[in-house]
Amino acid sequence: MLEFFQTYSYLGLFLVLFFEEGGIPFPIPGDLFIAATSALSNSNYFFIVTVVTLATLMGSTILFTIAKRFGNPLLIKYGKYIKVDQKKVKRIENWFIKYGGMAIIIGRLIPGLRIVTPFAAGTFNVSYKTFWLYTLIAAFIWANAYYLIGKFFGELILRLIK
Repeated sequence: MLEFFQTYSYLGLFLVLFFEEGGIPFPIPGDLFIAATSALSNSNYFFIVTVVTLATLMGSTILFTIAKRFGNPLLIKYGKYIKVDQKKVKRIENWFIKYGGMAIIIGRLIPGLRIVTPFAAGTFNVSYKTFWLYTLIAAFIWANAYYLIGKFFGELILRLIK
């Protein structure tokens, strides 16, 4: 796996994050890929933050767009199977209306909610402008946090990967 990071570095990081953000799950979270790429001795802060931000915006926009088109009808039709009734749907929708931007930032930064957030934002009709702005802010924070983790704990991360 270490060879993957060394060989594909920024392109590999972009592809992994792009697909993960688009809703395709990986057995290893994107956070680890950011930290591992950052841990490499030849890593570049600017490239890593740029790649993470672009992959996040592009991948999550795909999921957001799909949810914008199909999310609400699917939730209304199949919500009962995941214990989401119309009352809960309305409550979540009102929460997104009230806290839209902060909901996106917080959701994007909490592991386990990062991929759910664009789907929820699209389902509850957040505008593209709002989604992109707050996803950009969250992606920048996320990229910086895991870049620093990779730099400070790089040796440990690389040892674990080996």
